[in-house]
Amino acid sequence: MSLSINGQILETGSSTAVMANPVNAVAWLANTLHQFGMSIKEGDVILSGSFVRAIPFAAGDTLLAQFDQLGEVMLSVV
Repeated sequence: MSLSINGQILETGSSTAVMANPVNAVAWLANTLHQFGMSIKEGDVILSGSFVRAIPFAAGDTLLAQFDQLGEVMLSVV
């Protein structure tokens, strides 16, 4: 994936950076919670981890995240 602000690519990364696959991170979480007698419940929000660093942005910026097989997401900040 690539992350750009105002047309300039600032970050690139691969989902394999999250424990080889983000699904592995969620499985690790579920297994670790189980060890403590806890579980993931319906409606819980799970963030598997990011493979790019967070980039500061401001009003007037346009962000574009492009994913190889999933498409893209654009955000214009007002």
